[in-house]
Amino acid sequence: MAVFTRSRLWLLQALYALLLSGCALLTPQGGQEHIQDNLSSLSHWQVRGKLSVISPDDSVTGYLDWKQNRRDFDLYIAGPLGRGATRLSGSRTQASLTLPGWDAPRSARSAEELMQMYMGWDFPVSDIRYWVKGQPSPNGKFTAEYDEHGLLSQMRQYGWTIRYSRYSPQAGYWLPGLVKIEGHDFRFTFSIREWTTYD
Repeated sequence: MAVFTRSRLWLLQALYALLLSGCALLTPQGGQEHIQDNLSSLSHWQVRGKLSVISPDDSVTGYLDWKQNRRDFDLYIAGPLGRGATRLSGSRTQASLTLPGWDAPRSARSAEELMQMYMGWDFPVSDIRYWVKGQPSPNGKFTAEYDEHGLLSQMRQYGWTIRYSRYSPQAGYWLPGLVKIEGHDFRFTFSIREWTTYD
């Protein structure tokens, strides 16, 4: 009887250790600084999902395909059934915007300038490449709150509040699946279905 009890106890301990090691694989390891440093090395990626925008005048939702390679970007947003496609692309020195009904794209020195000129939005487009990863932009001051795993849960920067949830491991990175950006009478929601990393 004593041998059986010890065997069962050993088996339970082995199962418990196995469960703990499995949990460790599904839980971010290290503190805030380690996780942020890890994200800094991710500069070539792609996300697919949905984007919804609520402004004082309108509310729109579209399917998002966003490719980012350092400072080069290509955001393609299509409405239901592919109708009403919008494309915003560019680099460090130029950007182009195509809206539904346009026969040719419009160009400017920056994405921010295009958004202001043609959509009336004052939005830091160059910084959302950091925000969408769950990382503050290094270009300005911010305040941040982190969860118990060191993942960014909420941040304020440039008068915007950004909230994060649905993190999952992606090729060695912990990346959010839901990003909500609110401020200046706008609300943007990125519901990310798929991350692809190339770094």
